[in-house]
Amino acid sequence: MSVYASKVVRNFFGTEPIRAIFSDEARVANYLRIEVALAKVEAQLGVIPTQAWRAIEQAAHDFAIDWERYRQDVEAVGYPVMPFLKQLAEHCGDAGEYLHWGSTTRDITDTSFALQLQQALAVVETDVVRVKRALANLTETHRDTIMVARTHGMHALPTTFGFRTAIWLSEVDRQLARLRRLREQGVPGQFGGAVGTLAALEGRGLEVQRALMQELGLQAPDISWFASRDRIAEIGFVLASTAQSMASICKTLLVMTRNEVGEAQEPDPGGRGTSSAMPHKHNSVGAELVLVHGRAAASQLSLAIESMVQDYDRDWQGHYETIAVPQAFLHAHGAVALTARILEGLRVFPQRMRANLDLTKGQIMAESVMMALAPRVGRKRAHELVSKHCNLALERDAHLGEVLGASGEIAALLGPGELERALDPASYVGQTGEIIDTVLARTRGD
Repeated sequence: MSVYASKVVRNFFGTEPIRAIFSDEARVANYLRIEVALAKVEAQLGVIPTQAWRAIEQAAHDFAIDWERYRQDVEAVGYPVMPFLKQLAEHCGDAGEYLHWGSTTRDITDTSFALQLQQALAVVETDVVRVKRALANLTETHRDTIMVARTHGMHALPTTFGFRTAIWLSEVDRQLARLRRLREQGVPGQFGGAVGTLAALEGRGLEVQRALMQELGLQAPDISWFASRDRIAEIGFVLASTAQSMASICKTLLVMTRNEVGEAQEPDPGGRGTSSAMPHKHNSVGAELVLVHGRAAASQLSLAIESMVQDYDRDWQGHYETIAVPQAFLHAHGAVALTARILEGLRVFPQRMRANLDLTKGQIMAESVMMALAPRVGRKRAHELVSKHCNLALERDAHLGEVLGASGEIAALLGPGELERALDPASYVGQTGEIIDTVLARTRGD
């Protein structure tokens, strides 16, 4: 069973908007739109008779493809355009002779693909904006919410949850900029004839090409891109990268939702993630699915890159894109939409964040004490002194502050107020507030 087609779990592994854009119905509708538009502009330019276009346009209104015949013919031919054209031409009667004039199969396939990419990028972008807004709200709300920063999974120094979400916000803003740049520069349509030279149109090809793309709302290419698939590969990278940005956010959220950490909790739509055997257990299934989407989207990138390697003016490598690109969009949008829902309803527990700061009994403030001592004894000696007292605190299972407060060596160098400040997590978050404000100001909008 394919998870993408499953009636039960399909929406775990993709979204309906993307599935609709890359559906057979949408593809055939694009083919019809392109062929009618081509006939229209060629009639306007005097390339084909005006009455032929009018007959084609009229016939297109009630054209309905025979799906079973279409499936059989596509399997026999190996490509979907010609079997479509055969049915459409029959439906158009004598005017069907003027369909596809001067075009080739790949013109229609790539132009349809360009229309799909334009729509799908817009869908992904919409939900990336949701993620950005949710992160901006969390950043503003938790600008000063103290928590543990972890490196290599271990307690490192104090930070704020707003600083953590601001890092995510900055990254998501960059991904949004990449998506928008792709949409703005666009993937041009394709109209070049058999090998891209427009030879069949006797000097009128560029006029037809420009008019066709204007009619379809696409850019005209500067030259045929049958064998130049770099634009598609770039889209594949941005999709994979965006999905992995969501996965990175959710990997940290998974840790934060563990019982022993308890700093956050996914929104619960009702019964989600409850264990069949353990009634108390609520799994963070949303974040887990985002990690799956991230890895699955990234796995499609190699196929998109492989499709760039073409033999002469085009070959069969385009099949890679047919496999990889829709799945990359399914997973990227799945990751983004699910991350948006998680962040919009995320429950945050500041008291637990604060409690976790005290788990190491003041050891997290060792660098702060060292830096308070360093101007008086040098950094190396300060490191040695603090390290010695940290080890002593560990041996005694005592709070670092107690051990330092009872030390004559430390008392001779730091007054009680200085030591107290050096041991206060809130005093050692650096310039997080200024940095967060800078990120919020730079990413404001949307």
